[in-house]
Amino acid sequence: MLARFNVAVKETREFIDVYRFNDGATTLYRFLWGEFCDWGIELSKADKASVAELGSIFKESMKLLHPFMPFITENLHNRLSADKFEDGESIMVQAYPTVSEVDDEVIKQFDLIMEAIVSVRRCKTLVDKGNQKIEKASIKLSSVSDIEMMKPFIEKLGKVEEITFVSEKLEKCVTDVSDNLETFISTDDIDMSAIIGKLTKQKEKLEKEIAKLNGMLNNERFVANAPKKVIADNKKALGDVIEKMVKVEAELKEFKI
Repeated sequence: MLARFNVAVKETREFIDVYRFNDGATTLYRFLWGEFCDWGIELSKADKASVAELGSIFKESMKLLHPFMPFITENLHNRLSADKFEDGESIMVQAYPTVSEVDDEVIKQFDLIMEAIVSVRRCKTLVDKGNQKIEKASIKLSSVSDIEMMKPFIEKLGKVEEITFVSEKLEKCVTDVSDNLETFISTDDIDMSAIIGKLTKQKEKLEKEIAKLNGMLNNERFVANAPKKVIADNKKALGDVIEKMVKVEAELKEFKI
């Protein structure tokens, strides 16, 4: 998270130097909300030692954000400093954060951990285990990484008892594919009947919808009298439903193997 903070400092200072304040604010929003709150706090659940570092980063972030949100950042920084408001030094006269060396390798590792967690969560939803803890999942990486460092974060936040790293795709499994990795969950120990039943009902519903839309679009009287927008909307709806049908059929085919 410190490496991410340094990137935010670098970008924010660059934008301020050329008076692109809106872009600077966007950078800080992306860092504080999308990275610090969304992932920094989450990842600290698997590494309690990082909590103190997070507090320090947040305090420095208040300095970084101060030109854009002066009052609340002053208040929060003062509280974090454990000073009385009247006695503490204003954030306004403190040095603005400067850029430290950005470690690109650390950032790549951080990105890969986030990608793996998201992939595991997506894969679990395929077998209706979205918010449940599962016994095992496997990950195939497209490049060499520090898997021992990654493992506890993925297990904790992905809610998996054991993550294993493999070099080949597993047989009889559900798969999630992302940019830099693939996640596999074996279906051997999962009762697939309920999932297959749910998908079968979805397929039946989609078949009826396709038949209905095809019937309308193949009706010469309807096509001749309906406004062009209505016809276009129905064609788009048909395309969307067919796309969903392809996905459902693919899942059914995979689960019935």
